[in-house]
Amino acid sequence: MCTGLCRAITDDSSRRPNHVHAMQPFGYTPFFLKTGRIPVRILPINPNSSRVVTDLMDRNVERLRAGGAHCIDCRTLAEGPPGIETQFDIDSVVAPLCRVIAAESDKTDAFVIGCFAGPGLYSAREMTDKPVLGICEAGIATALNMGERFGVISTATQSRNAELRLIRSCGYLHRGVGLEPIDMPVASIPTAADADDRAMDAGARLKRQGADVLDLGCAGMARHRTAVQARLGLPVIDPSVAAVAMAMGIVALG
Repeated sequence: MCTGLCRAITDDSSRRPNHVHAMQPFGYTPFFLKTGRIPVRILPINPNSSRVVTDLMDRNVERLRAGGAHCIDCRTLAEGPPGIETQFDIDSVVAPLCRVIAAESDKTDAFVIGCFAGPGLYSAREMTDKPVLGICEAGIATALNMGERFGVISTATQSRNAELRLIRSCGYLHRGVGLEPIDMPVASIPTAADADDRAMDAGARLKRQGADVLDLGCAGMARHRTAVQARLGLPVIDPSVAAVAMAMGIVALG
């Protein structure tokens, strides 16, 4: 956890150092340049209300906090449903998610929306001049640097169409072999006894279809990554970690 570091930088009111100019090449000034303070603050937001999913995401990004240069402050959207599985669920969190991003924009360097369906991604980008990353696009971009054809181990059949629309809008549909659901509610995935086996079966189906790299289609699936990767012999991407790492890289580019 980085609560103390986050508090220190979000409470900072120091003036911008003289060597920092008004705008950077990507159209915004990173918070750490405004204040001259490290760590960089990345804010991943879990848009469902499951604290278990947020805690899992927080544990998995811990490796990216090494050295104390980054404050990764994982949040839960209290107004969200227990899991985001339908288009209605996606639409229901857009307004509260955007309010959080607008409120946090001045003290944050980059945001990550921690749901594979990318709720509110494009609206959120209108709320801030800081980078806003979705874990679907970041996860697939990472996967395609490790293989030629990706497959997605997704949560539920009813999520399929929304996820396909997002993958299509990102321009990656032609590189994918498909989505295979484990058909389990999002809120149950982090703790369900049979989730490992279901993820393994879905990954095996994708491998038979020609996938040479896999993406986990939910932040709550992160605990299954190592087992699925070892059993199937394919790289398996945790898209939340991929998105946070990508956000850190974008901020570092200035």
